Amino acid sequence: MSSILLNSITFYYTSPDEILFDNLNLNISTDWKLGLIGKNGRGKTTLLNLINKSITPVKGTVHKDINTNFFPYYPANVSENTMNVIKENIAPFSFLEAKMNMLTSKNDKESMEEYGEVLEKFQEMNGYEIDSMIEKEFDELGMGSNILKREFSSLSGGEQTRSLLVSLFLKKDSFTLIDEPTNHLDMEGRRVLGKYLSKKGGFMLVTHDRYFLDLCVDHIMSINKNDVRLSKGNYSQWKYNADLEEEYEKRKSNKLKREIKSLEVAAKKRRQWSDKKEKEIAGSGIDKGFISHRSAKLMKRALNIESRVDKKLEEKKTLLKNFEKERNLKLNEKTKSVKKLISIDNAYLKLGEKVVLDNFSLTVNEGDRVAIIGGNGCGKTTLVRVLIGELEINEGLLYKPNFVTISCARQNPLWDKGSLRKHLKDENIDETKFRNIMGVLGASGNLFERPLESFSKGELKKVELCKSFLEPNDLLIWDEPLNYLDVMSREQIEIVILKHKPSMIFTEHDKVFIEKIATHVIKLN
Repeated sequence: MSSILLNSITFYYTSPDEILFDNLNLNISTDWKLGLIGKNGRGKTTLLNLINKSITPVKGTVHKDINTNFFPYYPANVSENTMNVIKENIAPFSFLEAKMNMLTSKNDKESMEEYGEVLEKFQEMNGYEIDSMIEKEFDELGMGSNILKREFSSLSGGEQTRSLLVSLFLKKDSFTLIDEPTNHLDMEGRRVLGKYLSKKGGFMLVTHDRYFLDLCVDHIMSINKNDVRLSKGNYSQWKYNADLEEEYEKRKSNKLKREIKSLEVAAKKRRQWSDKKEKEIAGSGIDKGFISHRSAKLMKRALNIESRVDKKLEEKKTLLKNFEKERNLKLNEKTKSVKKLISIDNAYLKLGEKVVLDNFSLTVNEGDRVAIIGGNGCGKTTLVRVLIGELEINEGLLYKPNFVTISCARQNPLWDKGSLRKHLKDENIDETKFRNIMGVLGASGNLFERPLESFSKGELKKVELCKSFLEPNDLLIWDEPLNYLDVMSREQIEIVILKHKPSMIFTEHDKVFIEKIATHVIKLN
């Protein structure tokens, strides 16, 4: 069993005031199937890069006695067929084969000795079995062997993801670091990949999909507000224990607050009594020594109580260090009460040579939350574009009355260039309210001073959702709203939807989100 050791790691990008990791110590077993979670911007990808030694810590050392491989990576030879792309990432098979052919053509003793060395290396890398090994992995991932003959660049995003992961897991004596493998996968693709990973050896995985984590990991590492913690089990087990710990610490903190308040009152009274006794000494006929003795005893008791208060305060400081302050999201109230919000009847739509909708019907009434699901390329985004008026159907009827207000959050955010402040001003959106909602979703800092071109994909997605939250609406239409959002932001959005119960149509691949939110599910083929 190999280990990866992080010793006293400190890391920041530009400013020591914004430290991602401070004196971090970790011992990671390469046998673990380790899920890495945390809010956007907490340093998940940075930690993978530190372990991979793609970046260097400001202080501290990373020690590993095993090679690491990073996903995603981008092969240089994308015009090759997929089989060759995978093989060349595993080992230099074509180079070794060419060298063996060259050496055999010389047919001399020296060349034959070198040939034996190259052959031994080729065999150690499973050169003669590698094609069948790749085909077997493809079969486990539900991908036909015909894909291996296609040019790699012609594959879909999901097919490329799975192909590249196959190459990493067929490398010998290595540990795989996987960053967001589900971005291009639909719900079924995520299920298949999760089952595939569950059968593999150790790896370290960053993903925000809770169902996916439950399928394939046996340890969770959480990057919290004030520390990094490791725990055994999948995401659901981690979440259950984290909620229990937080609830326990909240109760203990409240109890300490009450005790501290009571002790502070008692200490104050004894100080007051002590001061009163001291004043009685002056001009009093009573034994001054006795009064002074009583006053000193009261003062001593006050000091003892204050010492206990200090201990309670220190104990309280150890609690809720990672507790994220509860700031609840709020949706704009419905602008009016309308029973039937939108409907589409017997719709037919053909784009180029592809029939996207055929005899499709859908009615959404007030209070409905309709999830549109299906594989990549089945037409979910196209349907959204029809419903918001960006595309017209060839046949059928679309009922979308002008008095129904629709707020849309697109899969590719509308605002991705220029100044966020200017966009808000042009749309007459209150900047303070917008900033508050972004803060609830974990996006803060100098957002209004940076151009949108510098925003991460997660930050752009949060901007798109915030805009939708603040627009008055009768109906929300969201196209894959959770892309690039961390687990905590997803849970915040679930809470606000279940609280305010807006009418919604949304497309999504997050199984947990759909099961919690949707009142109806429609699957497109």
